[in-house]
Amino acid sequence: MSEIDCQRDLNPTPGCYVNVMNGNETQASIVPRVLRQARARRNASDIPGFTATFGDRRAPGITQAETAQLAGVSRRWYNALESGRPANYSEGFLQAIRRILDLTPDEWRVVYRVTHGRTPAEAPVSPLVDLLPETIRNLVEQSPTWGLWVTDLRWDILAYNSKTLEIFPWMMYGLNVMEWALTWPEARTQLIDWQDEWALPMIAQLRVHAEQYRHDERLQEVIDTVRGDAVARKLWDSPNLPSLTHPASNRPRRLYLPRQGGTEFAMHLLAFTPMELPSCRLLAIMPAGSESGGLRGFNNRG
Repeated sequence: MSEIDCQRDLNPTPGCYVNVMNGNETQASIVPRVLRQARARRNASDIPGFTATFGDRRAPGITQAETAQLAGVSRRWYNALESGRPANYSEGFLQAIRRILDLTPDEWRVVYRVTHGRTPAEAPVSPLVDLLPETIRNLVEQSPTWGLWVTDLRWDILAYNSKTLEIFPWMMYGLNVMEWALTWPEARTQLIDWQDEWALPMIAQLRVHAEQYRHDERLQEVIDTVRGDAVARKLWDSPNLPSLTHPASNRPRRLYLPRQGGTEFAMHLLAFTPMELPSCRLLAIMPAGSESGGLRGFNNRG
């Protein structure tokens, strides 16, 4: 099968890329090679919170154990994937490995096709994307200073700027804000005091929307995903949820940033409602007080 045929086939058999990439390579060896190379080149400083969790790392590369912990699985389960053993690897697990190891688009397609036997699906797109006014999109995407992004009522992302990616690299993968922050272990690595300062206020917001938009199917999918996580489900059922239904802009929250080691940054989150789309939110993230200069230097890095 040629590379063109392989790309056209919407349901390729597992290992479709094997003969394209290396005539001597087998399905059992291609995924191990891709993942080992990705782990070996991965710059640990690009992973927010890595230094605080695992210690400083001078040379490139992260271990299997570190990869597994960031993905929220056992080392044995990650080792099974990297060893090329067939298993029922979930979509979420593979997506986590994709982000943690920063797989290239070609590497991601190879890993997914070999493990699932088909082309990876595109990230879901909010039906409100096309309704977002161009003026708001331009404001967000062209803002040069602080992170800006827009979400719909389900916390699916409609637009973001390059500065947001410098703080939250996961946004480029089309993840839902609530699903990432409340269920992914990597969020608990980056967001300091995750439960009290981040998770509980966000769950309070999500529960309000659950009542307000109870017939929205996509929102229910997000809620089911959040409640499917054991830790988040316990918080969802907590009787001590805060009463705020929006980020408190006067109360900074702390987090780690890519390429900033174990330095903690205090940030303000500001939420606005676009008049044209009252169910959506425009959010800004900016440094709190004296940390402004340090973050500005971070943002101005090439």
